[in-house]
Amino acid sequence: MIKPTPIIISDNDKLRNILIQVDLKNQKTMVLSNFSAWENLAIIMEALAVTAQKCIDEGVSKRKVDEAIKKYLAKSLDTYII
Repeated sequence: MIKPTPIIISDNDKLRNILIQVDLKNQKTMVLSNFSAWENLAIIMEALAVTAQKCIDEGVSKRKVDEAIKKYLAKSLDTYII
């Protein structure tokens, strides 16, 4: 079993905090921050890239990670109502 790591949130001029809540039961996601959606987009994409690299480092093939990201983006973009 993987031991969970503590989450440390701190604020300063060099850190940006974004809270992403995923409601698996109702299939909804909320993104909370104190800056614009455009800034969120770039930061969330950077977080995705770092997470993808972590998956690859843990042994998941790059091809499988790339396919999962492409499949998810194609599927999810069609489901959002603004």
